[in-house]
Amino acid sequence: MLKLKNISKTYTIGEFSQNALDKVNLEFRQSEFVSVLGPSGGGKTTLLNVIGGLDHADSGDLIINGESTKSFKDKQWDMYRNNSIGFVFQSHNLISHLSVLQNVEMGLSLSGTNAQEKRKRAIEVLDKVGLKDHIHKNPNQLSGGQSQRVAIARALANNPDVILADEPTGSLDTETGTQVLDLIKEIAKEKLVIMVTHDSEMAYKYANRVINIRDGKITDDSNPIKDDIEESGTLNLKKTAMSFTTAFISSVNNIKTKLGRTILTAFAGSIGIIGIALILSLSNGMQGEIDNFERETLSSYPITIEPIFIDFLGFMEYSAEQDDLESHPSYDYITPESNIFDENTKINNINQDYTEYIDRYIANEGQETLAGYSYNYRINMSLLSEIDSEYVEIYTESSIVSGPSGFGPGDNMIPFYLQPDGLVFDDNYDLLAGEAPVNDFENKQIEVYLAISAFNQMPREYLEALGFDLDNIEENTQINFSEFVGKQVKLFVGDYDTDSDINEAYTVTVSGIIRTKENSNISLFMRNGLVYPPEVEEYLMTTYPQEIGGIQSISLYPNDFSNKDKVLTYLDNYNIGKTETNAIFYNDQAALFTSISGGIIDAISIVLIAFASISLVVSSIMISIITYVSVIERTKEIGVLRALGARKKDISRVFNTENIIIGFSAGLVGIIITLLLMIPINIILENMSDISNIAKLRPLHIISLIIISIFLAFVAGLIPARMAAKKDPVIALRTE
Repeated sequence: MLKLKNISKTYTIGEFSQNALDKVNLEFRQSEFVSVLGPSGGGKTTLLNVIGGLDHADSGDLIINGESTKSFKDKQWDMYRNNSIGFVFQSHNLISHLSVLQNVEMGLSLSGTNAQEKRKRAIEVLDKVGLKDHIHKNPNQLSGGQSQRVAIARALANNPDVILADEPTGSLDTETGTQVLDLIKEIAKEKLVIMVTHDSEMAYKYANRVINIRDGKITDDSNPIKDDIEESGTLNLKKTAMSFTTAFISSVNNIKTKLGRTILTAFAGSIGIIGIALILSLSNGMQGEIDNFERETLSSYPITIEPIFIDFLGFMEYSAEQDDLESHPSYDYITPESNIFDENTKINNINQDYTEYIDRYIANEGQETLAGYSYNYRINMSLLSEIDSEYVEIYTESSIVSGPSGFGPGDNMIPFYLQPDGLVFDDNYDLLAGEAPVNDFENKQIEVYLAISAFNQMPREYLEALGFDLDNIEENTQINFSEFVGKQVKLFVGDYDTDSDINEAYTVTVSGIIRTKENSNISLFMRNGLVYPPEVEEYLMTTYPQEIGGIQSISLYPNDFSNKDKVLTYLDNYNIGKTETNAIFYNDQAALFTSISGGIIDAISIVLIAFASISLVVSSIMISIITYVSVIERTKEIGVLRALGARKKDISRVFNTENIIIGFSAGLVGIIITLLLMIPINIILENMSDISNIAKLRPLHIISLIIISIFLAFVAGLIPARMAAKKDPVIALRTE
């Protein structure tokens, strides 16, 4: 079943070469106890390693069940060692961080045996060697004889065809050694056992065949095979693979033996995670506060369409480009400058088609998405106040485009605003005194609101416009609300001059006083002043069509940010297929603000995260070094695993799995420490800014940071793990 044909093996170190095996020819029976004798350096262990597939001959052929191994690849040798060979070493070579049961199960795990069957077979062989009651002990809790019997049980677990024992009693006392040899002799009744020893007395006493080897050559064979043996059976090699579960268990147990070092490594690896997590938590909190401010405040900022569109974002981008230019250059030439005003302004042709397009939205989808709207038309009109027994214009508006006049030119004494339709007005303003306007157009009676500041203040010129005597009003004078309610001015529609008949004017009465609500951070009107209801504009447009100009502005007030996107999409759809000349452009005031605030937070976060990432790189280098140290410490374990049939990729998997665990631990520790640090940070920031729980870490960021930590630890350990996989198993087994 096992034949060596002209096997030669030479070791070369520098210029020195030694023939460990020199054209060895041997054939073994299916079950016999063969003892290989010879002096140190004679080739005994090399012969065993070649038979076991740990080492490979330079020439010759190892024939198993009639099949040549000359064409064997690494994976076939791995399968051969796992399926057909059981190793018993002089120093036992048990894996110290695994239990007795786990040591015996390792070979079965590599062969893919299921958990239930694996445990059953491992316990059976441990019972066979008399250690069933010790299955949960660690190797360091066993005597020398017990350890060797565990090694024998491990060799038997996969029911191999051949047991290879290298000085199995070399580290044992005489009595224990005898017990072990008795056990091996019993095994040889059913299997081929090849034992290397330097004790000739023991060899002749227990073995039924003794082979002497010296200087790599067979010098004597007490029971050679003289006739050709008919080959029985075939070489069936089953694929070996270490599952992630096996690698995980091995890694966890190894980590337990170096718990202190692992904790320090995880903590060091977590420092970068802590830094990034804290930055993200503060960034999230700040962005959250900004988002809340935007939702509560900016959502009601209107989308405005005006005859003259001014692209404020374009002006900002141009300003940023100018900042990049060299100031006061030394060169003696001039370059052309873009016409920033022409490039960022455009005439909007707000025609009937467009207003009907907006009307359809207001009447349909706008019922759900808009909190309010207004069409502000240019109207020839003037507000007049009786001051010193004569009427003085305190506000004028023209139907002819002459610049922005939603609140009149700069020489107006008081603004006159159109109140938007919809809930946006009621949602943002409180009625402090008086009543809502009620209009009697037939009797030329118009009622309006007086909007005051959040501090209950009004400019002195507003007070003068309403007829208060400024000479008798000091800075700290308190004027009761009741003195404002009922105040009257005149509204003259058309071009007013000194020859105009004041009796044709409408009486405008302040019916109520309004102020922005305490929880509202916006004002619908640029300044405080008089606010007239939408029905006043509708009446004037119907009654005085000749005094009406084009649209001054259209304002749409979305009720939240998500609905604002729907409004913008609708407006954008109007421009599909239209040239730039015919397209209508709008200004989104909220977007202007968010582009500034969001960009600042993002820029700061990116810079801080970049600095914190340096510590991640440092921790990755440290993990790489720790993994390399672990490879050195576990070199013999690598040799044992290879002897049991582990592939190179399985060895890599052991260390990669350990790095994954360390990376996960580092990430988890970093997140836990960050969450703990957030408690005092939030307390301090709340005392400084009156904003509670500003540091917030999102679940997505927690998961992402842990994944990043795992990934970096995995990458950091790839090179050491690869080095481990490439180790020569023969050299690894000789490592002390």
